[in-house]
Amino acid sequence: MGWRNSDFCGVLLHSVARNQETKRRASIDRISGIMNSGLLSNAVVRGVLWMVLATGFQATASGFVRKLSFDFGVSELVFFFSSISAVLLLPMAMRLSKGSFAGVRRRWGLYVVRGLLSFGGMYASFYAYSVMDIANVQSLLFTVPLFTILLAGLLLGEYVGLRGWLSCAIGFCGAILIVRPGIIPMNPGALAALASAFAFAAANIAIRKLGSTESPIMITMVSNGIVAVLSAIPAALTWVTPTWQQVPSILIMGFLFMGAMVCLTFSIREADARIVQTINFLRLPWAVLVGWVMFSELPDLWTWVGAFIIFLAAYDVLRREAGRKKKP
Repeated sequence: MGWRNSDFCGVLLHSVARNQETKRRASIDRISGIMNSGLLSNAVVRGVLWMVLATGFQATASGFVRKLSFDFGVSELVFFFSSISAVLLLPMAMRLSKGSFAGVRRRWGLYVVRGLLSFGGMYASFYAYSVMDIANVQSLLFTVPLFTILLAGLLLGEYVGLRGWLSCAIGFCGAILIVRPGIIPMNPGALAALASAFAFAAANIAIRKLGSTESPIMITMVSNGIVAVLSAIPAALTWVTPTWQQVPSILIMGFLFMGAMVCLTFSIREADARIVQTINFLRLPWAVLVGWVMFSELPDLWTWVGAFIIFLAAYDVLRREAGRKKKP
């Protein structure tokens, strides 16, 4: 018996579908081969992409801080950010074991210290964004790893070595290039940015102590809760009630900063910190783009040079630190 048209069409469609499936699988295999090659692994790609998102979110959130600072005080902006972050993290914290909450009670003193340092760092950085070009602030915040290695050597007795001290010295020379004291008028925002970097570095030391036993989600949520309480008092003294038109910008600022934290965590979890930290320099071009689009700001040549010097010094410190931790 001859085939009916429907039988022929069915076989033809099946053949086409099988060929398409074969081609699709071959494409997937080729992509997987590239991604799993020694040159470019899946973990590295994911880590880099997470860091690209983190830098973009952070720089864009900084632009919203600058924009909102025209209408709100620094204390109120810090309160908005820390409150939004704490609320967003609460559902994730509730999924943690009861031991995590017991850890907060057991190590409450260190949590308070970390919260105080975070408050100082946020307040100083938000003030810097309100009075200084975003790109300059981001450049000076590259000194956080340098301050961290200094404090780790002085407070924790960790080995720094001659190369480590030289890297820190070179990095701070880059900061001087950006600030150029005595050549251009001193911007108080520059001092605030460096103070913020120092506070965040000290907070990193506290995280090292807490991170050995506590959940990162719990550390971040409790710290933001403490910052919200501390900022609520000065914010209440100069409170400006947001209009409905301003609420979206406030929420976007909080979500972007929170997204930057999450993306950074995923980035470091996916790939070696020495790899993903090289992408951290994208914070500067992101900041330049945001500053140009939102405020028509462009950094001068010395900002780029100084930022590059700071980044190279900080990267050398981070690379050596990561290599030291991998040694048995």
